[in-house]
Amino acid sequence: MTQTALTREQVLKATGTVLDVMIAVHIFKEPVAPLYLPMIMRDKRYYFIPEYSTDISEAWEVEERVDQLSNRQGPLLRAYYMTELALIVGSTFGFNLAHASAESRCKAALLAVLDL
Repeated sequence: MTQTALTREQVLKATGTVLDVMIAVHIFKEPVAPLYLPMIMRDKRYYFIPEYSTDISEAWEVEERVDQLSNRQGPLLRAYYMTELALIVGSTFGFNLAHASAESRCKAALLAVLDL
């Protein structure tokens, strides 16, 4: 089980930049600099945090990361992710899951990776 200070309720209530920072820190393990706007640091340079929760192409990157992590940690992580997504979307119907919002995908990924 992953140790974290976050609760399930905090993840489900998070939106926008707050959710993006959670994704960067807990899924991508990026160091976040507490500047005027939160930024990630790569190769001694600062970059804006991708808009994971609002841009579907960035949310797909989050899903790919969950897939990579499941290859290391075991296939149950992928199943946890799909279960969390179904709970957030409110349906197990394939069409609804395929058309889930970027925010829903990010929240499901965080809940699965953090085992909340």
